[in-house]
Amino acid sequence: MAKTRTYYDLLISCPSDVIEELQIINEQVDNFNRMFGRINNISIDTKHWSKDSYPQSGGRPQELLNQQFVLDCDAAVAVFWTRFGTPTDEYGSGTEEEIEKLIQSGKQVFLYFCEKEAKLSDVDWEQYQKIQKFKERYKGKGIFWTYSTLEELEKLFLNHLTLYFLDKHVKGGEEFSEPKSDLTIKGVLGDELLDKPRTFKPEFSNEDFFEANKSKIVSIIEDVKQFNLIRELEDAHVNKAWAGLNFSRSLLNEKEVHISDYEKETIRNFAKDNKIEIDFNFFDLAGLKMQKNNLMQSVNFVGSSKAKEKYKIISQLFEKIEKYNEWGSYFEKLDSVFYLRLCLSNQGNRYDEDIDVKLFIKEGFLCKLEDIPVPGPYIIEECEDSILRLYKGKSSLSINAYDEYPSETIMPILPYPSKEEIAKQKREEFKKSLENIFVYEHYNKDGYDILTFKQSYLKHNNNVLFPSILLFNSLPDSIRYEIQSKYLSKNIASEIEIN
Repeated sequence: MAKTRTYYDLLISCPSDVIEELQIINEQVDNFNRMFGRINNISIDTKHWSKDSYPQSGGRPQELLNQQFVLDCDAAVAVFWTRFGTPTDEYGSGTEEEIEKLIQSGKQVFLYFCEKEAKLSDVDWEQYQKIQKFKERYKGKGIFWTYSTLEELEKLFLNHLTLYFLDKHVKGGEEFSEPKSDLTIKGVLGDELLDKPRTFKPEFSNEDFFEANKSKIVSIIEDVKQFNLIRELEDAHVNKAWAGLNFSRSLLNEKEVHISDYEKETIRNFAKDNKIEIDFNFFDLAGLKMQKNNLMQSVNFVGSSKAKEKYKIISQLFEKIEKYNEWGSYFEKLDSVFYLRLCLSNQGNRYDEDIDVKLFIKEGFLCKLEDIPVPGPYIIEECEDSILRLYKGKSSLSINAYDEYPSETIMPILPYPSKEEIAKQKREEFKKSLENIFVYEHYNKDGYDILTFKQSYLKHNNNVLFPSILLFNSLPDSIRYEIQSKYLSKNIASEIEIN
């Protein structure tokens, strides 16, 4: 009498260092078919890239394998030991992609981690660390097992195989509920996800930082006060660098060196604020002159060595005070606003794509891109890393960093730029970097500031930071948001309360 047999395809997905386990998996599938399959009219067929794939062009390798047989499998078994595998376009390895794709489609995955000893010389530690991070991600979710011997794997796998497929067969091949994404917005504080986001203030102004810099400046002022210069007559032969060369006077541009009024005012204001007395001789350079060779484009100072040294120290003093003042002004502006970090969270059982996010913030609360302070020329280079990194945010164990920023454009370098031109260019570069981080589209409608951005892809059980931190002049009670995506049946509209 003819019998109807149900066939199930089982994908075997393992990196290249797992060899003996492949044999055990195939043997246990044969044992299942022999002991349970015939009686119950079911059969499990194994699928593996080495025997079930064929040459094909027109796509990335892993995607072609997915189309050929991976996604049609009813279940998968995956084993990791010391190697994680070769990265694909979207995942850390082909094995990870196969596992994720099948889980997203509601399929069963038997996941095992080998704890056998391995030769240290054979272990690629970067690969091994990837396995540990992958394992940590699934910790506590009850979907993987560990084993220390091949015999242990034999028993585990046959038991799991039998429990799952016999139960599935008895229930008439009952399928899991349709996989779907579950998108929400959550707050982020450190590595913690918050249903009610909390703002924070980094408190940039640090008393110890300013006291240390103030002490250095006061010390330099005292050094300058120790100079007691006597104005000397100009010596045309002091310039040793050009001694012996018969230059025409028309090639030399000579003028007396003076501390500018702005530099004097800056130094005097600092001294006054800190109750330091400086007399009229403080800025005297005893007739120090600067000679510029128009032909060689070189500069030489003519005067006593003490006058030259004093001029150099006063120049350094001015720059340190300017830097000190810029830090004070910049930190005061940074400390005057509130900071909020948010992330897009997918707690569903499938990935999602083409996700559009809209935030609705009552007018007057948001610190807009054009209002974000730009540091002064003396401190801007130090802020390019630390401050921009704060605005951007970095990934953690449970939250990924946003990675869809536009590519940085390299601004052309001006030939022979002046200090003013360099400062202007640095400022423009900083503002451009801010634009590349705060990539939101900004609109204003019906009394609301509206920010929008797109997240092209988000895996299930995953979180990704917003492109940037949000800055507020004052705190709103709540923020409304809307989310739409490729796999949402209808748009999400909700509200988050701000603590």
